[in-house]
Amino acid sequence: MKNALLLLLILSISFSVTAQSGLELKGYFGASGAMANWNEDLDGASSVDIENLMEVGILLSKSINDKFSLSGGLNYSFAKVDFNPNSPPCIYCASGYIHNPDFQMLSIPVYAEYALGKIFYAAAGPVLDFQLSEENNLSDQSGFGYLIGLGAKLKKEKFSFSIFPNYKRHNVIPFEKEGTY
Repeated sequence: MKNALLLLLILSISFSVTAQSGLELKGYFGASGAMANWNEDLDGASSVDIENLMEVGILLSKSINDKFSLSGGLNYSFAKVDFNPNSPPCIYCASGYIHNPDFQMLSIPVYAEYALGKIFYAAAGPVLDFQLSEENNLSDQSGFGYLIGLGAKLKKEKFSFSIFPNYKRHNVIPFEKEGTY
């Protein structure tokens, strides 16, 4: 693949409080599967696996009408990075090889929701990402990406419960072009 692929299939469960103004504040926690790749095709490259990706965040939603609403917020993701070099490990020992196994990223999602009946909805929009961790031995995931998903939401007076599996792609448009490998 030519661009970095970070696959997040997230099962987010959120609780929210709705005010009379049509604003809704949501807090959420999610666990997902993720994949990491390089910005460039690399023959014989090392392997990188992202394990146990978790995320927490807050969203503020505003209803536009009965069918549409806009959401924006702040998301913090963290995981472990398993790096397996494509050469004997002792080669890196002598050169001061550095690998950070802790992955961290701050994201700002902004997306529109469209109601598909009383319970189900579809959502899509851009995501602005800032990778906080360094030396994870993968391409920097900072840049613009996107989110698409289908969810279900149950509302009861001022509280709601939702489940929102979605697909996120990070670094579709990177902030900086990676150097040569």
